[in-house]
Amino acid sequence: MEEETIRLTPEQTLEAICADFRQYDPQMMLFAEIMRLVAGPDWTLVREPGRDGAWVRVENRRNRQWLEGQKLIAYMCDMLRRLRPGPQDLAAAAARVFHTRTQVVEQPGSGATIIQIRTGMEAFVCRQCGQCCKNLDYRYEITTEDVLRWEKAGRGDILEWVGVTRHRDGRRTYQIWVVPGTNRIARTCPFLRAEPTTDRVLCSIHADKPDICRNYPVSRKHALMTGCPGFSNHRR
Repeated sequence: MEEETIRLTPEQTLEAICADFRQYDPQMMLFAEIMRLVAGPDWTLVREPGRDGAWVRVENRRNRQWLEGQKLIAYMCDMLRRLRPGPQDLAAAAARVFHTRTQVVEQPGSGATIIQIRTGMEAFVCRQCGQCCKNLDYRYEITTEDVLRWEKAGRGDILEWVGVTRHRDGRRTYQIWVVPGTNRIARTCPFLRAEPTTDRVLCSIHADKPDICRNYPVSRKHALMTGCPGFSNHRR
């Protein structure tokens, strides 16, 4: 089976790495690897046993500071943006971040430098277990494009489960799945349906489901980090 790959510019690769950082709790072992790979002696990260954070020293500063959670993630992204690693170092970092193989190639025609990343998704098979629908928190992942698509399709049955926040600057942001007439988030997606003769779970809005659901999982690592069994050799 042909390997599935995505091609990103160095700038896009860096942003994809930061997006991965933000998607999970701090990945301490990974952060230490990335630091050793791309940072010089002026950037240090030292873990402390039994604590979910690290002592870090920012470039040209003598004193270390303790960072954890989102502050540590922001620090790692800031470090990468300041250092601007070259394509080979970025490819090596991406290989570690996404648990896959990467390669630096030239874009046909333009000769631009591109980082090719294997997704590993060619081996994925959805088990229809419902793990992603029941256990993962997608409440803020709904997009304006999703809402517009449902409005165009006349899917009021979906829209009534969408919460809308109106901001002073005119922007609107959305949440799913909000119990109609309340501000309460539903415990699970209201459009799940159990198949009576099996242990499979079906999506009753499969053709119109949100893009976050449609694209899950985006990589082998994403599946493994979020409990998806789609790469298991066990066939249901």
